Amino acid sequence: MSFLRWLMRLFYGLLALLCIAVGVYFAVDNPNVIAPSFAGYALPSGSVGFWLIGFLLLGLLLGFVVSLLPFYAERRRARGLERQLQRLERELQTVRRQVSGD
Repeated sequence: MSFLRWLMRLFYGLLALLCIAVGVYFAVDNPNVIAPSFAGYALPSGSVGFWLIGFLLLGLLLGFVVSLLPFYAERRRARGLERQLQRLERELQTVRRQVSGD
């Protein structure tokens, strides 16, 4: 493994540890207990820090999933274009055989 790749892994690992440490500190520093309600449903009681971090992670996950939608649309479009290319290549071969047979 190259040094730069190793250095980037180390950087991302330290960044992840820093984020976890900040999250734990945030959860410990906000011990007030709340029972949020979402769309009319009462959620279980938990600390403010726990709920904020939980909803932040949920938002990140939903954002990631939504950002994948254009990727899959382009992938589907590329597959369609590949099928069209194969069909046209078969048609071209057929026409070449007909021309060479005449």
